[in-house]
Amino acid sequence: MFDSDNLKNNEDFKEIDTNNLIVLCELGEDYKLFCNDLEELIKSKRNSNLAVKVFQAMQGIRTIHSKKYKEFIEKHKHAIEIMQNYSCLGYLTVVCYDGKGNRRENLAEDYFYQYIQEHKEDIETIKAVALKIKALEIEKIKFEEKLDFTETEYEFNKSHLDGLLFLENMEVIPTYFYSPIIYRTSESSYCIPLFTDDYGDNIRVMNSRIIELNSLIFDPNRLPNEITTESTIGFIEELAQKKKEEYEDMHHSVDLSVSIGDLKQNLTQLKTIAERVGKTKDNKELMNLLNQMQNILSQLQSFGVDFERQIIDSHADINDETMQKEKENYLSRKHLRRIGRI
Repeated sequence: MFDSDNLKNNEDFKEIDTNNLIVLCELGEDYKLFCNDLEELIKSKRNSNLAVKVFQAMQGIRTIHSKKYKEFIEKHKHAIEIMQNYSCLGYLTVVCYDGKGNRRENLAEDYFYQYIQEHKEDIETIKAVALKIKALEIEKIKFEEKLDFTETEYEFNKSHLDGLLFLENMEVIPTYFYSPIIYRTSESSYCIPLFTDDYGDNIRVMNSRIIELNSLIFDPNRLPNEITTESTIGFIEELAQKKKEEYEDMHHSVDLSVSIGDLKQNLTQLKTIAERVGKTKDNKELMNLLNQMQNILSQLQSFGVDFERQIIDSHADINDETMQKEKENYLSRKHLRRIGRI
């Protein structure tokens, strides 16, 4: 028998075909009645696979003379038509039952049916979301209410096309390096994984046919109207272009800070050499020059600190933590480049 009660507290990631979710919304409680009646009809002590025979009868490709089969098909004619319209009649009949006619356990459809029943007042919204997802040619929905897309920083790198994640409310994070583009979301009900590939001089975006959701109840207009290279990569690049000033200020501040740091290291090395070389150890002129350089370095350090603070205060997207992180990233790449790792 159809039993969704044992799924109420199931927190596993659930995956469902988009068409199946639409059918659940359209059928409502009729779905449970259909499943219960079907199971009663096809139950058998032998491994008879009666579900296949009933499915073939519902499709009109097999003649069944049994009165109870005909009555079942007539009773659920509307439900069967809806399932056929969305090409999921076979799955919701043959696949969901074993050879003896027992309904398989922990079906995602049972979980989503229970979810819909618990949110009856929002069923039209759920259906509208599913229909918009279908219009985007996305075939699979992966759902987990605890998903929080705001906890991750995402990236797009034209040099390493290993996929792209598209969300709503995306914000580009200014960094020292202009590539990869780092971005995040302030809030999103969905995440759409996309395939990316070189196509001549351009990048081509291909729909992965999957969407991850942390909610089924939101305005479907928040979903994109189309999935194209322009609407995804182009949109992210446009967001980055709007942050051009932040990128440049970050770049200049890091360059200045690192250069002053290099100067400090060089001056320290110069002092060590001067103290080690006997002929220059007591040379007052050299000592005076080194002291002047130390004073200038101190002034440059103060200037660098003030300049960095000015940049941080001028841009909401840049703070002490991000500035420090970008300096470390720059120095790390510089070291790797020096040893020939990049």
